[in-house]
Parts: sequence; C-alpha cells; structure tokens
Amino acid sequence: MNATLMLLLLLTQTPARLEKSKSPNETEDAAMRAAVTASAKEFAGRCEFILSAADKKNLVLYPEPILRWSNPTAGTVLGEVFVWTDNGRPAVIGSWYRWFSPDWGRTFEVCSLSQGGIEGRIKDVRFWNPVKAGLMFQPLKNVDAPVTSHAARLVQMRRLAKDFSASLVDDRGDAAGVQRQLRLLTQPIFRYPVAGENSNYADGALFAFVEGTDPEVFLLIEATPPSDTASWRYALVRMNSDALQVVLREDVVWTAPKIEYPLNLSQAPYSLFTSDAVLKESASRDKPPVSRPQVIP
Repeated sequence: MNATLMLLLLLTQTPARLEKSKSPNETEDAAMRAAVTASAKEFAGRCEFILSAADKKNLVLYPEPILRWSNPTAGTVLGEVFVWTDNGRPAVIGSWYRWFSPDWGRTFEVCSLSQGGIEGRIKDVRFWNPVKAGLMFQPLKNVDAPVTSHAARLVQMRRLAKDFSASLVDDRGDAAGVQRQLRLLTQPIFRYPVAGENSNYADGALFAFVEGTDPEVFLLIEATPPSDTASWRYALVRMNSDALQVVLREDVVWTAPKIEYPLNLSQAPYSLFTSDAVLKESASRDKPPVSRPQVIP
C-alpha cells in the first residue's frame, strides 16, 4: 500500500477508533441522573414554604439545585438539593432523591434553617409544620473579624469551615454503631447573595459535610450585619437521622441524637417524607397526609 493511501486511511479511521463509547453502565447512570434531575426540579417547583409569622411570608426557591449527590455506601441512590431563602438567607433545605438499589422508591428529605416556625405545602396539602426553630447561631470566637472585600470574605469563610469536623454513628450493620468521619466539601454549596439594605447579615455561606457526596450535616457561617460589631457566627443542622457530632478544633460543639423513626414527621425540624400523599397524590388531595406528630430535637 502506498504511503499516501495509508495516511488517508489513518486520518479517516483514527477518530472513530479513538472515540470513547459509553459503556452500558455509563449510559444507565446518565439515564438515572437525568430522570432524577427532571423529577426533583418538578417536585421542588410544587413545594411552597411559608414563615409561620403574622405576615405569612413566602420563602423563595433558588431556581437550580445547589448540590447533586450520590452515596455508594448506602446503595445506588441519586439526589438533588434545593434551598428556599428568606431575604437571601437559607431558611429551608430540601433534598429529593430516588433509590434504585435497593429499590425503595422516592424520598423528600427536608430540614429547617429558620429561627422560627415553617409551613410546608403542596397546593392545598400542608405536609410539614415545625414550630420549633431549626437552628441556633453561636459566635465564632478568637477569629479575625470579617474583612470588607466580598471575595476575601469567601476565603475567610472557607478557612473557618476547615476548623470544623463532623462524624456520624452508623448502626445499620452493627447494633453498637460504627463511627464514620464525614468529608467537608471545600467550596460552599450556597453563597448568600450580596447583602442589601434590609439584609440581616453582611455575608454568609452554606457548607456541607458529606458521605460520598450525600450531605449529612450543614454548616452555616455568617458575618453579622453592618449595624452590629463585625463578627462571625455559625449554626449546624442535621440532614441524617443517625447520631451526629461536630467538633470545632478540639471541642465538641454540637450533637444530634439518633432519630429512631424519622419518616413523615410533620412537626419536626427535620424529616423524611416517603408517603404517597406527599410524593405522588398531593396535587389532587384536599387533606394533609397522615404523619407522626411528635417533635424531634
């Protein structure tokens, strides 16, 4: 074969040979993720969260998921996390996810970041109404005050977040429980919008401690509003029913006990909703779903 013909054959065949085709597993994974993305966004768009104050203020859904996650330690499960805000500050976090293996269907996991009550509705169905505050802020002591630069404050918040560590106790395979360290995502999953005239913060960011990429604990770090003496504060909330613990430097600063029955708790600041009344039939129902009424700390 002459050299010119050989070169032409190589040029025409090489792209086809080098093109990486997706494996069946990759194709299936992409299809599962696409299905979860579509369903999660549709569900989040139907949710309405309202502050339980006299003015019944509606929270604002951030239009895109702030985190897409999976958790291979639990099985084949894919989820997406959304946030609803009050004047820029996160007030509710919801994670819609789908179990593929084990095939446990769909779940909506929700936690309150509000300092007051919340009402969660889907059309005429009130499925969630925690009256207890979802979090409590604590001052961050012995740290540098917030700087004036917006970009530099992000560097500060990332550095402050690294002083925290988190763990959970997993008793699924061992009744005594196995303690596992959670991983801090190095970038915040949500940065507060630039503070406006009515904002009650100067800056803030939401960080996540994860297993796989599944959020188990959320850490909020805020700079206090300009009207106050410039300082940092923090708060922690659970996104898992296991026993949780957070350490700041060398001191335990936050713990959350195991919730034995976390399903469909209508009045708890954290709950897992699995009922068809919420996930499937809520748009056509006139009555709220049956749920456990107790409040879990």
